Amino acid sequence: MIKLTTLIVLLLGISFSTSQQQPTTTQESFKIDKPKVIKGFTINDDDYTVHFNLENTDTKKPVLVIAIELHNGSQYISPFAKRAFKGKFYMDFGSYKDVTFNGNIIETPRSVEEIDAHPFVNGSVNWVRVNTTYKQSLKILSQEDFEVFGRVRFTIEPRCTLEEIPFAISFKNGVMKIFSPEC
Repeated sequence: MIKLTTLIVLLLGISFSTSQQQPTTTQESFKIDKPKVIKGFTINDDDYTVHFNLENTDTKKPVLVIAIELHNGSQYISPFAKRAFKGKFYMDFGSYKDVTFNGNIIETPRSVEEIDAHPFVNGSVNWVRVNTTYKQSLKILSQEDFEVFGRVRFTIEPRCTLEEIPFAISFKNGVMKIFSPEC
């Protein structure tokens, strides 16, 4: 009987301790005056995964980092494609006075221009077919607290769907965070 009682108490204790654990979050923050890599958030889809992060460089300027993993033979058009395509990779903040993009976007690995005879392309294009990371320096224009909303847009092929993924960046009490906005 003592063994049975001990076993029940032990099982209840284990059950209680695992049910009280707090869920972990992938959102972290950093202070502008201390360089620190930020873990942001991830969007999962059958054909791609997008990771949003912020990092602070040695020059103490924040950098927006967007890493795209492709699945199932998916592809999209690079922002470096010379021709105008409606669905090529694009990101923006809308119109805000607190933060802006600083300089040019960096694509790693850099896409290569090729000729595609498909009727919708019929010419040169920079297809992105491998996992690629984009880095964009940010310029903070305000010392006040702020929150801005942005988006990443691209057409995922061969599914041929325009993907728009929102993100938000906040700056409060000297701490900058990136997160998925809740509508």
